[in-house]
Amino acid sequence: MHFNMILELHHVTIGQQVEPCSFTVADGQLLSITGGERTGKSTILRAILGFLPIDGGYISIDGELLTPESAAYFRRMTAYVPQHLLLPEGYDKVQNDYLWLLGKAVASGKPLLIVDEPSQPLSPEQMQEVGRLLRQATGHGAAVVAVHALNPDIEVRL
Repeated sequence: MHFNMILELHHVTIGQQVEPCSFTVADGQLLSITGGERTGKSTILRAILGFLPIDGGYISIDGELLTPESAAYFRRMTAYVPQHLLLPEGYDKVQNDYLWLLGKAVASGKPLLIVDEPSQPLSPEQMQEVGRLLRQATGHGAAVVAVHALNPDIEVRL
């Protein structure tokens, strides 16, 4: 399936944490956001989802500006894998919550996949599985933005 999804960040700034950041990722592409601790990687992801306001620049999806009013609409087209998975009390933990959730996100078939890095280190085998799942999503036409993804088409360093 081909979605024709284009996500663009143009000179986005967020407080003191994110200096002007620009990138474009289209359907079928994997973009990796890299950087050290506290460089704004997760902050950028939350801004793309409309959870955080930006101070400067703009975010657009398919040429439409992401605003507080449009964020909920765009989130319906997006699958999100957070850094920390918090389950309500009483729910059983899955063997590897991160890989389970990533698999569900990819299987959702959404045209935009936003993937934060896991809160716990992954084994080399688990990292390979993450890479396989991300490529499965791009193979189905999704635009993927992931933190520290292996073998990306595009890399943005914060």
